[in-house]
Amino acid sequence: MTLLFLFVLQIQAVEFAARGASIVSCGSNLLKVWDCTTGSCLFNLGLIGGDRASVGHKEKIIAMTVNPWQSCLVVTSGAKGDDKLLLWDALRGELDADLNSNLRTRDQVHPLVVAMEFCSENILACGSDCEYSGSAIVQLWDIESAESCLSFTANDSYITSLKVNPAGNTIITGAGDGTIGLFDIRTCGAINHLSVGSGFEVTSVSFSNCGTYFTASSTSNNTLVWDTRILPLNHGQIAHDSNDMRFSRPLHCLNHGKQMPTAEYAGQLPGHVDKGNQGVNDSRWLHRESILVTVSGDGSVALWNVTLGQPCIRHIFGHTRCINTIAIAPNDEYLCTGGDDQKIVLYHNKNGSTGSNWRLSHPLEDI
Repeated sequence: MTLLFLFVLQIQAVEFAARGASIVSCGSNLLKVWDCTTGSCLFNLGLIGGDRASVGHKEKIIAMTVNPWQSCLVVTSGAKGDDKLLLWDALRGELDADLNSNLRTRDQVHPLVVAMEFCSENILACGSDCEYSGSAIVQLWDIESAESCLSFTANDSYITSLKVNPAGNTIITGAGDGTIGLFDIRTCGAINHLSVGSGFEVTSVSFSNCGTYFTASSTSNNTLVWDTRILPLNHGQIAHDSNDMRFSRPLHCLNHGKQMPTAEYAGQLPGHVDKGNQGVNDSRWLHRESILVTVSGDGSVALWNVTLGQPCIRHIFGHTRCINTIAIAPNDEYLCTGGDDQKIVLYHNKNGSTGSNWRLSHPLEDI
């Protein structure tokens, strides 16, 4: 285990890159590339120490994604005041393209990208805020031409999370008002709208790698799971009298509060977040089986058998504070998390035995 200490800096996102050989992470305005085997830092990318000659974001990075088809390519989005959408090469450690420079040069109004994921090798789906009192939108970008292909209206509130199904034809979005939107990429039309409940914010949405399940986690400390065989994603399969299925019952409600010895909580599944904590912040699926991995505000990780709706592992502690993000290696052998305690933790998941392998601070600085 390698443990590095540095100044206070929250880890906003982590992803596996280069076919699982490296990990990319972002905190503040910096993007870092780590060797997955040794834990050593390969590249520091971004504006460092006020050096304006460096390329990168001048404000905090608020979203990051890796291209699954070209896993050395990483896209980052900057906060308000920066507004950049940058394409990086994690293998060479350099900036590849400034995707929205044309819009910024022409002073065109361009919404802030707060969530994104690739839906094909060249097409990037981006979810925006709704700064100008309008609805949040989804944009599709062609990274080859560095232009927005098209956009469509999504949620009424700001988007917090966005994912694409394995077939690449459906986008799911989560929003600050607790709503979930399902959209057909081919027609840009809405398929369905769901909700995690009023008064809660959706923190994470996801599709299982088999395409059978999709989920929404929230500040309610719950992760809701839907089955596409029951709630189809095809317009032709949805009954005409049920177009608005906002309150459709999910297959499972994975409750992350501790089990209590009272009649009121007798049916509550044991999880890893007490009532009043920050909720479930991120969730990812294993690639080879229907196991959902969730991370929480109390600094722990849990694994769930979604077929049964039961936890496989209730508590894995590797952080001392809130975990914000999780990534899973392509071979399912490693899990990686990042949190408010400035740490990036890699967990080994070989033969079903999950344990902490190494921890890193972000950003790295010689001391």
